[in-house]
Amino acid sequence: MAAPASPYRKPKQARARATWAAILQAATRIIETEGEDAFTTNRVAETAGVSIGTLYQYFPNKAAILVAMMHDERDLARRKARGWIEAGLDPDRAMIRAQIQGFAGRPRTRRVALHALLAQEPSLDGAVDAPARRAGRQAVDAFVVTRAVVGVVRAAVLEDSPLLTTPEFEDALVRLARALRPRS
Repeated sequence: MAAPASPYRKPKQARARATWAAILQAATRIIETEGEDAFTTNRVAETAGVSIGTLYQYFPNKAAILVAMMHDERDLARRKARGWIEAGLDPDRAMIRAQIQGFAGRPRTRRVALHALLAQEPSLDGAVDAPARRAGRQAVDAFVVTRAVVGVVRAAVLEDSPLLTTPEFEDALVRLARALRPRS
């Protein structure tokens, strides 16, 4: 099954990337300071200092802005996890930590963006299993551990759980991932 078409257009040139970043930053600022009800494309364009037409060149609607944020955060988390693994951190812990730390300091935005992503992409694609596969897990094990960890993090985000940012939460997820590792 093919991945769904991207709901937004990603810029290629430096000036366009700066505009894109300004739009995402404006959306975050609005959601975090004024709440989800204040998050409209007109308000985002105004806060970003761009015309509504410019915003619509990249994003057809506010859901597309949120999905773009989730994709950017996912890419950042993958880079962070790779860096931590290269620095010697246990792969399970590195991948879990990167996922937990997504949207650091922006809990409202994370929750709103996750809702938008789930509406757009209700299931995880196989790419999410890739880090677990690189860590030496077989396909079925990678699928199970990834869905277990992602499911718990999603629940913590959507329920606005204060546990999400605690070391104990990370430790519990690492124990879960290790417990799901097949015995040799």
